[in-house]
Amino acid sequence: MSNKLGYNLCKILLITFFVFVTIRAYSFEPKATDFINSYQYELYQSWLGTEKLDHNLPAGLTSEKVVKSYKDKNGREINVEYDWQNWKIYSQREIIPFTFYIDNELNINPYTNFLERFIYRLNSNDNNFVFDLLDFNKIILEYKEQKGEAALLLLWEDRPISRLKLNPVELTVKADTLGFKFTSDEMDEFRILFPRVNNIDEIILEIREREFIKSKTMSKITIMPEEDKKQKIEDLTLAEYIKLNFIKPPRRELLNNKITDVHTFFFSEFPHHSISNEQNLWILRIDKFEDKLSGEISLKVEINSDMINIYPHNNLDLENKLLLIGSDRIDMSMLSETEISILANYLPQLIYEHRSIGSKLMNFLLIHDEVTSTLIVRTDKRELYETDSYSDILLLLNEYWQGRTIYFGIDNIKKMNGTIEFKGFLVALSSDGSSDMAEIYFHLSKEFKIDIIMMILHPAVENKR
Repeated sequence: MSNKLGYNLCKILLITFFVFVTIRAYSFEPKATDFINSYQYELYQSWLGTEKLDHNLPAGLTSEKVVKSYKDKNGREINVEYDWQNWKIYSQREIIPFTFYIDNELNINPYTNFLERFIYRLNSNDNNFVFDLLDFNKIILEYKEQKGEAALLLLWEDRPISRLKLNPVELTVKADTLGFKFTSDEMDEFRILFPRVNNIDEIILEIREREFIKSKTMSKITIMPEEDKKQKIEDLTLAEYIKLNFIKPPRRELLNNKITDVHTFFFSEFPHHSISNEQNLWILRIDKFEDKLSGEISLKVEINSDMINIYPHNNLDLENKLLLIGSDRIDMSMLSETEISILANYLPQLIYEHRSIGSKLMNFLLIHDEVTSTLIVRTDKRELYETDSYSDILLLLNEYWQGRTIYFGIDNIKKMNGTIEFKGFLVALSSDGSSDMAEIYFHLSKEFKIDIIMMILHPAVENKR
């Protein structure tokens, strides 16, 4: 093995190329029940807690791992691998660059795997996780002429407050050790050495066993049985349900490999809609609510050998600054041609995302994760909730409004102080004719991205569901 094989080649490029070329990318945001135990979930929360990250980037999924991209406040991309088994995450690694090819003859993969776990934990906000990883009787850490625990304590104190940005990691091979040198423009270099006398696979297994033992002392992750959960929801008014569940909203469900028949799926989720399919363009139609709000949804479906993906169909047209999206007519007269073209790219997604609330389809169409959002619930009282994730609000409504027919439309697009705002109306119609309604206000940044959302929710007369 030699550095001549490609100094500038790094593992991140190889992994990114493989994952994003061989599988379809789609959004993935881990929830508590995606983890194999509470230890891994708490580690994930600690890593996220270091600084605010942009989650709204694609993820790649295989049966062995999820590759997820984030962006920090400076726009730097951070790539993470979640290793999972039976769809449960058991290991988390931050992908780092190397100056060498991964040589299978040297069996280097377990070492790089360990190093990426180490950097992930070094970039968390709790040093207990990184101390849990290192057994100083079997692994040597060197930093500023210190070794072992003293070196790690000093390294933890010197690391950047946000995240450590590494240069490509160098490898030194000796008869009795494998050594890795870490360098950064932000701090002094440090080294991790693995004596050959110790088996790296056994070390990793020991780490996993320690984590399982420690997870028993942490809060348990429990999943309520579906029947009990349904009964609990039906005993609550919408306002009570939101108040009880807002802090821990439902999680997004991965359905890409669970659907065998597309028509049956659509029919079961939208029993009141007519369903048509022509050249893989699926249209779910229903009469408008009071001849005003539409519930129509247009979709594209991609079927692969082991999974399906469902996307909103951008079936739009423009006539004299009137945007036509299916049966919707949206007045864009206050906007420039450039502004119209940018908004038109994501308005269909926004519309169909809301119309899919109350169905499993929303798991495919859900976006708008990291958007500062306010929810105001208006009953005889006024309850106010704030979150950094609009998707949490939609997931709450999605669970409570199961079986409802949803209508949504956009109106009143305007410009104020150089920025664009628009308003949406949402109706959730139940089988008895009653309906919950919402007014939703969207504010766009100067880059024309939705950056603030406020929903004013008006539940029907507060009967329990």
